[in-house]
Amino acid sequence: MDLRHMAYRNLQRRKGKALLIAIGLSVAVAAFVLVLSLILSLRATMNDRLSKYGSNLLVMPASSELNLSYGGMSIEGTDSGQVAVLSEQDLQALKKLPSASRISAALPVLLQPVDIEGSPFLGLGTDVAQSLVVKPWWKVEGAPPTRPDDVLLGLNVRESLKTRPGDTISVGGRSFRVAGTLWETGGEEDNAVIFDRATLADVAERPGDITLIEVTADDGKMVDQLVAEIEKSLPDASVTSIRKSIEFTNQANDALAGFGLVITVLIVAVAAVTVAVTMLTVVKERQKEIGVFRAVGYKQRHIAQLVLLEAAMLSSAAALAGVGLGALAGVVAPRAVPALTLHFSFSPIVAVAGVALSFAIGMVAALYPARHAANMDPVNALKYI
Repeated sequence: MDLRHMAYRNLQRRKGKALLIAIGLSVAVAAFVLVLSLILSLRATMNDRLSKYGSNLLVMPASSELNLSYGGMSIEGTDSGQVAVLSEQDLQALKKLPSASRISAALPVLLQPVDIEGSPFLGLGTDVAQSLVVKPWWKVEGAPPTRPDDVLLGLNVRESLKTRPGDTISVGGRSFRVAGTLWETGGEEDNAVIFDRATLADVAERPGDITLIEVTADDGKMVDQLVAEIEKSLPDASVTSIRKSIEFTNQANDALAGFGLVITVLIVAVAAVTVAVTMLTVVKERQKEIGVFRAVGYKQRHIAQLVLLEAAMLSSAAALAGVGLGALAGVVAPRAVPALTLHFSFSPIVAVAGVALSFAIGMVAALYPARHAANMDPVNALKYI
């Protein structure tokens, strides 16, 4: 009789133990696929963010008492109302830096609380046209502003005011046309009303005031040099690199990924032990059967091959189930945490690695039971007949 057919029939006769082994292998493979997919997706998401935000710098007053967060940076203060600001002279100083030619954009930003229909919102004054160029994540529903009295609304502001492009809002006694709405960015823009900076300064009676300056380098490698030049040129300003903030977050994510891998290794080890113990128990229960095989001429290598074939069949089934479950869990897991922005992607390499892991665990765990079965004394085994 063909050994493969015999192995298949043996698994059918012992469905309970075969199912236990398959479940153990499937859980190990699913955990491996899930963790590895999340790690790769996390790194891909961080690299995408780094490519968008990594070359940016925020230039702020060193003694700012403004209590706001912008661009992923915390601008802390006491809310006393006495807020340090930058000026047009500071903006001109940036344009005279030795590496000024490597600055692709220097956007002055004015942040000012505004009241609309009795509700407070964040007014963000900037060069909207240039912002749309250097911030590709700003997607507009409607149309970009074309006039000084045009504004863009963050998604949360639009939902709060129940407005649409073309509607009119009143700020500081002046009417403004809603040109469009920004798609959700996950940042401060979602809660902001975006004005032309000069217009917002006029409404707030803060001519010439600049809360911060967003500097975008044309090469991420220039960030450190630009930081040094800005700190020297503007000693009263504070310079923060968003790249460093993202890289710090990346380090924390790497630590979390390492913890996930450790847990996965433990799950794999437990699965391997479970498979080995279960298969060894099955071998001991089959002493009569093995004795008959040896009596009719089967050699030791045939007995070992039979056990290993059973392990290979179970590993195949577990590989398919484990990869599928791991991929499904990878899709569902980020949705379980609404605050987590993760672009999940499943790599074929992960699937191949999951299949390889299933066979590695199954075959390694079956080595000792196969050896034990092959070395079983047929005389002693026949006593059970």
